[in-house]
Amino acid sequence: MRPVTQSILHDDPEGRPGNCLQATVASLLELPLKSVPHFIAEGPRWLELMEAFCRGQGYALRFLPADAYCAYGMAWGVSPRGVRHSVCWADGRMSHDPHPSRAGLLTVTDLIAVRPICP
Repeated sequence: MRPVTQSILHDDPEGRPGNCLQATVASLLELPLKSVPHFIAEGPRWLELMEAFCRGQGYALRFLPADAYCAYGMAWGVSPRGVRHSVCWADGRMSHDPHPSRAGLLTVTDLIAVRPICP
């Protein structure tokens, strides 16, 4: 994991959606932020687009219950700012928060394991 900081916050003055998910995926796949699509800005198919992008990079996503153990992936939940947020997850805990505050999540609602696709 290579930490990447999000560049668009949830309260963007231009009305753009925050890009924490883009920064989380960039961090997990060790890619520059600009190499990863801003999935949420793509509209209602953002989850499908994220899965396809990760698959194209050689990674599979597996959705887990919020209380499951996740060795490597991402967690979604509510941030201290009161908005839905994503962070990097490793060894069952947060490993990186892409928000500049690094404050993490108040609650975890979803976990997604990220693992290399075996040839």
